[in-house]
This record gives sequence, C-alpha cells and structure tokens, in this order.
Amino acid sequence: MTAALNDVSIIIVTYQGDELTKNCLDSLAATCGTGPQIVVVDNSPSETTRRIVAEYPNAVYVPSPGNPGFAGGNNRALPFCDRRYVLLLNNDTIVHSRESIAGLVRFLEEHPKCGAVQGSGRLYPSGTIAGCGSWLTPLGFMWSPGFNAKEHPLFGEAHPCFMGGGFFLMFRRCDIAKVGGFLFRSAFWCYYEETDFCHRLLLAGMEVWYAPTVPIDHLCSQTSGRFRWSDIMRRHLRNLLFSLKANLSFASRLRILPFVYSLIVGHALFHFLKGDFPTAKSDFAALAASRRDKKRILAARRQVSRIRKVTDRQIFKTAMKHPPLKDLLRYVRGNM
Repeated sequence: MTAALNDVSIIIVTYQGDELTKNCLDSLAATCGTGPQIVVVDNSPSETTRRIVAEYPNAVYVPSPGNPGFAGGNNRALPFCDRRYVLLLNNDTIVHSRESIAGLVRFLEEHPKCGAVQGSGRLYPSGTIAGCGSWLTPLGFMWSPGFNAKEHPLFGEAHPCFMGGGFFLMFRRCDIAKVGGFLFRSAFWCYYEETDFCHRLLLAGMEVWYAPTVPIDHLCSQTSGRFRWSDIMRRHLRNLLFSLKANLSFASRLRILPFVYSLIVGHALFHFLKGDFPTAKSDFAALAASRRDKKRILAARRQVSRIRKVTDRQIFKTAMKHPPLKDLLRYVRGNM
C-alpha cells in the first residue's frame, strides 16, 4: 500500500484558502503519511500559506503570482511532480482513507489503456454524490448522471466516460506527451479544462474512466463561490466552445455546434427577457470571445491532428450518451 502511494504526486491549487488547504493537507497526512509527494500551488502567494505547507515534510510550496486560475496553477505544478502518477485534488476536499488514492493507482495499473480515472466523492455537508464521471451529449454539453443525488447505480460501478472531474482525477505523468505535451490550456483559466484534457486523451486513443473508491468529501465551490455567476458562465461557455471547435472533426462540428449555439443564444434571450442582463451579457460575451479565439482554435486543431489516433465516431460509441428526459429537464431548469 505504501509503495503505491510513493508513486503519486498530488497537485493542490489554492487561492486565499489557507484553512481549506490546511484541512486537506491534514487529512492527507493522517491517511497517507509522507508517502505521496504533494505540490501546493499558491495562486495568491503569501507567507502564511508558505508556512502552512512547510509543516508537511512531503509537501512542496510553489508560488504562482497573478492568479492563473485552476488551469494555470496545475500547469505550474506539473514540472515539480516527480512521481509516476499525478493526482489532481481540490483544496476543498477531505481524504478519509488512503484507499481513496491507492485504489486509483491500482486501477491505472490494471487498465493500461486508461489515460485518466476519477474516484468517488460526496458533496459536503449534503452527502450527495459529487459525480460518477460525465458523458458528452449530442447537444454538445456534459451529462453527469447522479450528480447531487443521494444514491445512483453508477456510483458503485467502474465505467468508461467522456470526462472525469478535476477535483479528484489521476493520470500517468508520461501520458502528457501523448496529448500535446501540456496538461491544461492555460488560456482557459478555469472551467472546462479537465473536460478538454480528457477529450485529448480520448483522441490519442486512450480511455477515461470513473472508478468507485472510498469517497472523499468535496466542499465544492469554496473558491469559485467568490466570483460572480455571470463571470463563471462566461468562462465556462467560452472554454466549451473553444474545446469543441478545436477537438471535434469537421463533420462533428457541423453536427453538434448548431445545437450549442442555439442553446447559448436561447439561454441569453431567456435571461434578457427576465431582466437578468448580467447573465445575458455573459452569454453573448462568450460567443464574442469564441470569435476572437479563432486563430488560437486553428492552432489547437493542428495540435489535435498530430495526436489524433481515433475517429470521433469511435469515441462517441462509449463516451457519448443521450440523457434521460428527466435529467435533460433537470439540466435545463438548473441552468435557466
């Protein structure tokens, strides 16, 4: 067990979250000892955070001035990771058992085609499910069965998916070279970066899985809750459009993007008529940003063409799902 943990580098990105980060590090120390390497990236560098990290002999403090977001923070950490496996772990999580992490190591060892695997988590304090992986839908958006539900059959079953949640996601460090030589697109800052990463793993011929492990607690949105919802939606939609335009083939773009644009415009008009002008503005801002991203998207497509080993059709066979009508309606209600 200890040997498995010695093979892991854990990345934790923090932004003015000393209490959360200390609680997370305390839980890792209690369950995993000094086995894994821990790389803490501070997106708002302070001596207080540095002193907290210094209390843990297996932790490395990495200052990251300018707040490059979750994407940039994880990118900053990766060169400091010196173990075979890398685990992305949010600072607002609590690990209750070493088996939560050791189980992911075993899963990757037993599944050589798996490029990334998400473990189990529950939202705190509700105790509801933090996700069982997500699938791409024909509408271009993610479907996460079981998210925020008390129980779901998929929560206890290992299964392939399109995307694993970045709050608790493990991959092999050597596989970064197979997906373009980088972890996240730094321009994403935050939101959708792990989906884009998992999509590139699939394009490179690997698989993405959810594996049931001893659940960790995820407080969820402790950092993002400091930002306006309209700004979050703008970044999320802009990054979603960037990723789909960069990673999908021409035929798939023709098939999926009209739905995405229609849903975004419809969402904007709905909120405009409601008088919710900030949300409507953020939707249109995301569309405008996608147009400005044209050159970078074209460059990203050239990157994707170099790593692509499989067709979209092959990916969609296992990674695209039609959500049940009740889940689709729940998604619409939750985003309107």
